[in-house]
Amino acid sequence: MTTRRLFNRSDGRPDSIRRPFGVRLMAVTNSGALALLLSTTSVCAIAQQLASPALNTPQPGTQQTQPAPLPPPTPQEQKEQQNLPAVGPLSAAQARAAAEKVDTVLPDMPVPPAINAQQDPAPTVDSTEIQSTARSKSEPARDQVTGMRPNFLGFLGPYRRPHVPELFPGSGERLQPLVRDGKLYLSLHDALALVIENNLEVEVERYNLQLAETDIVRASGGGSTRGIDYNITESPQGIGGPGSPLLNSSQTSTNPIAPTIDDLTSLNSTTVTQNNLSQTGTQTYSAGANIPYFDPTLIAEAGYFRRSDIVTIGDTTGTGLSSTGGDGSTSAGSTPDSLHYITANIAYIEGFSTGTQIEGTVNNDSQVIYSSNSQNNPFSSPSTSVTITQPLLRGFGRGVNLRYLRIANLNRQVSHLLFRQQLIDTIYGTSRLYYDLVSLGENIAVKQEALRAARKLYDDDNDQVKQGTLAPIELTRAQALLTSSEFDLVQAQGLYRQQEVILRNEIIRPGAPAFHIAFSGIIPTDRITVPENPEELNVEQLEAAGLANRPDLAQAHLQVKSGEISVQGSRNNALTQLNVYANVQTRGSSEQNYEPLGSPAAAGTGAVTIPQNLALGGLRTATIYQAGVQVTLPLRNRIAQADAARDTIQLRQSAARTERLEDQIREEIENAVIALQTAQAAYNAAVASRGYQQQLLDAERDKLAFGQSTNLLVVQNEAYLAQARSTEIAARSNWMKARIALDRALGNLLEKNNISLDDAINGRAD
Repeated sequence: MTTRRLFNRSDGRPDSIRRPFGVRLMAVTNSGALALLLSTTSVCAIAQQLASPALNTPQPGTQQTQPAPLPPPTPQEQKEQQNLPAVGPLSAAQARAAAEKVDTVLPDMPVPPAINAQQDPAPTVDSTEIQSTARSKSEPARDQVTGMRPNFLGFLGPYRRPHVPELFPGSGERLQPLVRDGKLYLSLHDALALVIENNLEVEVERYNLQLAETDIVRASGGGSTRGIDYNITESPQGIGGPGSPLLNSSQTSTNPIAPTIDDLTSLNSTTVTQNNLSQTGTQTYSAGANIPYFDPTLIAEAGYFRRSDIVTIGDTTGTGLSSTGGDGSTSAGSTPDSLHYITANIAYIEGFSTGTQIEGTVNNDSQVIYSSNSQNNPFSSPSTSVTITQPLLRGFGRGVNLRYLRIANLNRQVSHLLFRQQLIDTIYGTSRLYYDLVSLGENIAVKQEALRAARKLYDDDNDQVKQGTLAPIELTRAQALLTSSEFDLVQAQGLYRQQEVILRNEIIRPGAPAFHIAFSGIIPTDRITVPENPEELNVEQLEAAGLANRPDLAQAHLQVKSGEISVQGSRNNALTQLNVYANVQTRGSSEQNYEPLGSPAAAGTGAVTIPQNLALGGLRTATIYQAGVQVTLPLRNRIAQADAARDTIQLRQSAARTERLEDQIREEIENAVIALQTAQAAYNAAVASRGYQQQLLDAERDKLAFGQSTNLLVVQNEAYLAQARSTEIAARSNWMKARIALDRALGNLLEKNNISLDDAINGRAD
C-alpha cells in the first residue's frame, strides 16, 4: 500500500518513530477582532496514546476498511491552499518556527495615530460637492408643485389653486429584466438604482425640497416660514447589524454535536430609526417685528345706499327733492324719502423691504352722507387719502424685514443638503444589507459543505460498523454531527430568507401595482473582495476632508446662520416703535389715524389690517396736508427683552451643538479608520486560521485511515473547520461594512458609487 508522507522531518529520526503532535488554530471573535491561539497536546496524552495501541488496532481476522476519500477540492480551494505549509508531528523547534511563521503571515495591525488633545480646526470652506449641493435649485420634476407663481394668465395667475401631483407609485421597468427563472439576480449597482427610484424614505425627502420652495413663495409675500422636516431615516439594520459579526453564537460552539439555537425572531431587525438634525431641537425663535405687506393688496367695497331726511320742528315745507336724471342731476317734485346712492370704497396697501408702507383710499362718503341730491356715479365727487409711513427704529431696514425670505432661501439650501444626507444614509444601509446577504449566502455554502462532510463521515462509519471494525458508539457520534450540521444549515437558510425580505422591502414597494413581477428569491451577483495591500490612511487628512464634505455639518452651519437672522429680528422687536408719516386728503375728515405697520410676524399669514378711513369723508371740500411722528414706548418692555435674550441663548446652544457635531465627525472618522484596520487584520487572521484548520483536518483524516486517530477528533476538526470558514466569511463581511462606514463618515458615498445628486432628485440612476 502506498501512503503519502504526512509530515516533514528534519531531526534525522526515522518516520516510523511517531510523536503525535496536534496544532490547532482557533478563531475567537470578540468585537470583530481575531486572536490566534496555538496549543499543543500534552506529553501525558502522547504517552497514553503510544501505550494503548489496541484502541486503534483492528482485531485479528477482520479487515480494516479505509474511509472513502472526499471529493477533490475545487480550483478555488486549491488556489487558496497551495501556499499553506504542511502540518504534522513537529519537534519543539519546529513548533516555535511554525508559530513564528504565523506571525509573519499575519501582518501587524497598523498602529492608529496618537490621540491628541489639540486637533486642527475645521475647514472654513466646504468641498466643491457641498457647495454645488447648497447652490442647487433642482426640483423633482415628477413631484413639482405648479400654480404657486403667476404664469402667462397674468392677473388670474395668482388665484389658481396650486396642484401637487399624486404620490409616485414606483417604476418596475428596471426590475423586470433582472428577474430570470423566478429569481432576482441583483448587483449592488442595480440595488442602489432601484432604491433611488422607488425607496419611500428618499421620496419623502424629495417632498422636503418642495416644502422649502413653498416657504420661499410664502416669505416673498410677507409671511413667515413654516419650516422644513429635519428628520433623516436610516435603513433597517438587517440580520447582520451595522457592525456586529454576521454569525453569532452558533459559530463559537465548542461542542460540534450540540448546536446552539439562534432565535431568528430576535435577529430579524426591521425597525427603521430617525435622526433629527435640527440644531434647535423642539425650541423655536420668537416671531420678531411685524413684516411689511410685500404683496400689494386691493380692498374694495360697493353697495346701494338709500337715505331718508327727517323734517325738523319748524320746517313745514320739508325738503323739496327732485328725481335723478340720467346725468346724475335731479329734478323737482320728489318726496323727502327718495335719496339714492351707489357707494364705493377702495383702498390700496403695499409695504416695502425698508419698512415703508403706502396706503391710499378712495370713497364717496362725503357725497353719500352730506349731499342733498341722489347720485348713481360714486366717483363724481370722491374723497381721497394717501399716507406714507416709515418706521425709524422697530421694523426699519432690509435686514429685519427680509429676514424670513433670507431664512427661506437658507432652508432651500438646507433641504438639498438634507436630501444628500438621506441619500448617503440610504445608500449606506442598502449596501450593508446587500453585502450581508452576500455573506449569508456564502455561509449557506459553508454549512452545505459541512453537511456533506458529516454525511460522508456517517456513511463511512456506517460501513465500518457493518463490517465490525468500528464500535457502534462512533456511528452514533457521527449521526449526532450529521443532525447538528443539518440544523446549522436550516438556521443559515432562515437567516438568508429573512435578509432577502428586508432587502426586498428596501429596494422596491412590494404592495405597489408597478411591482407585480413575482420572484421567489434574490441572488446577489457581486462578491466581496478584500485587497491584499490595504491603502494608507492619513487620519488628519481624512478628518479635514470629512469635515468639508459632510452635508449634515454643512446644514448645521446654515441653521446657525438662520438663527442669527432670527435673533436680529427679535432684538429689533425690543426697540421703540417710532414712525414718521405724511398724509394728503381731499374732502378730509380727521387727523391721521395711528395704525400698525405690516402684519404680525407671530401669525405669519400676511393678513392686511383694514384702513380706518376706508369709508370716511369730510363735510367740506378742503384739502388736508399733515405729517408727524408716531411713538409707542413700552414702559417696561419685559416681553420683548426676554424674547431677545432667549433667542440669543438658543443661538448659543445651536452653535454648541454644531461644534459638538464637528467633534463627533472627527470621532466617527477616526473610529472608522481603526475599525477598517482591525477588520483587515482580522480577515488576514481568519484566512490563515481557516487554512491551518483545513490542514489539521486533512492530517486527522489521514491518521484515522492508519488507525492513529479517532472519529471524535475527526468530528471535532470538521466542526472547527466549518467554524473557521464561517469566521472568515464574517471577517470579510465586517471588512466590507467597515469600508462602507468609512466612506459614509467621509461623506463621499455618492461619488464612490457614481451617483449624481440632480439625477437622484429626479428619481433617475444611470
